[in-house]
Amino acid sequence: MKTEIKNLKTAKLNKRKYKPNPALVIAASFLAVILIGSIFLYLPISLNEGQPQVSYIDALFTSTSCTCVTGLVSVKQGVGSLYNVFGRTIMGLLIQIGGLGVTTFGVIIYILINQKLGLNNQTLVKENWNLGNFRSIRKIFLQVILVSLSFEFVGAILTFFDFYFVHNYPVNDAIGYAIFHSVSAFNNAGFDVFPNNTGSLIMYENDLYLNLLTCCLIFFGGIGYFVIIDIFHHRFHFKKFSLQGKVAITYSLFLVFSGALAIYLGELNNADDITQLTNNGVTFQGALFMSVSSRTAGFTMYDLSKYRDITILMMILLMFIGASPGSAGGGIKTTTFALLIAYIRGIVTNRKPYLFKRSINENLIKKALLIILLGLMFFTLGLIIVSGFEGNANYVLNGEKYKDYVEGAIRFSTIDYAFECMSAFGTVGLSTGLTPYYSIGSKLVLIVLMFVGRIGPLSIPTLFKSQANEKWQYAEGDISVG
Repeated sequence: MKTEIKNLKTAKLNKRKYKPNPALVIAASFLAVILIGSIFLYLPISLNEGQPQVSYIDALFTSTSCTCVTGLVSVKQGVGSLYNVFGRTIMGLLIQIGGLGVTTFGVIIYILINQKLGLNNQTLVKENWNLGNFRSIRKIFLQVILVSLSFEFVGAILTFFDFYFVHNYPVNDAIGYAIFHSVSAFNNAGFDVFPNNTGSLIMYENDLYLNLLTCCLIFFGGIGYFVIIDIFHHRFHFKKFSLQGKVAITYSLFLVFSGALAIYLGELNNADDITQLTNNGVTFQGALFMSVSSRTAGFTMYDLSKYRDITILMMILLMFIGASPGSAGGGIKTTTFALLIAYIRGIVTNRKPYLFKRSINENLIKKALLIILLGLMFFTLGLIIVSGFEGNANYVLNGEKYKDYVEGAIRFSTIDYAFECMSAFGTVGLSTGLTPYYSIGSKLVLIVLMFVGRIGPLSIPTLFKSQANEKWQYAEGDISVG
């Protein structure tokens, strides 16, 4: 009898045993990698000879930007001039870890040791990759690794040819730049490590081969690993693709070309020396590149501080939508945007929401609307705080606000704050050139936005979600709306 009571108590204790929240584990893992990376990037061993000691806030900012595959840079001289080969290697590893997801590397170790995925580990991978179920998760996991490394390997080889034969870099430099650029582009990070660079790919704006190659790496890295697997599995037969694959590809292409047209028209006849290619503004090829990059990558061919406000606002919208689920990209995701369009269309036509002749579950619509609402909330809150830190201008020049400590800043306005905050939240990395000049408080806000944007705004409310189910509810009430 005593044995039965003891066993019953043990069973109850095991039942009450705390089960870790997958969202909390993923967030904690990302945070741990960021902190470890910041220590390495802060150490003098990571810096080029003759470079001043970097502040810890800038090391933390760079580590967060790498792990969250963003690309924002808070040091004036650029990371290519600041960090040596060791520091760049740390950055590359952080980008790779952040792109695949911290839990992915944890599962790699787990497979190597135990050769088996338990339920808890499967749950973490499912949450990290936004999977709908556990089917063949081990097989999918291995396919994701293969897809990522294959694209990065081929991208590095093709990029090496350009750096070595066209731009005449020494072989060792060409190899290093090619590997880093390929990893950064496919993981939608937007970092470059070229020394004494004026900003991203501005000095390579005439290199059509490099720009198209970069666009391809960004695009495939942003549509999601599972969509790529879907494409190769069905041998490019669109009708056989999964619903997610159809939506991701269709809406990604729509956003790329509509965004390119908007950027091209926005900068048409912009004679502010925005580009060396033409005095009439951005070429359509350049607009196409910027449309692809604005979604989540962060590479740029132009000085964005000279862009018109209308173009900046269009790019903010592209950054907010972002990439597709199951990728390294940020934003609310293309599928969320597609669900919003389907929901609005359903209201207008008085029909149930559908996509590609498939009805959409009501819970998916609710989740999509919640993601959009939370995304707007985090962005708006970040913008308000940054504006509070940076809004006290000391003088006004040509109708725009400036601060006397901003060296070489072309403009410093609310649109710049909004562009920077959305770039951080969407893990894009584009900037009008003011990131290094922001105060410590603003940099901390951008760090938080990058972190939230990478783990997903929907993850924040569920970090400490209770495991217990609610057994009761309040009585319903009426309220006027609209």
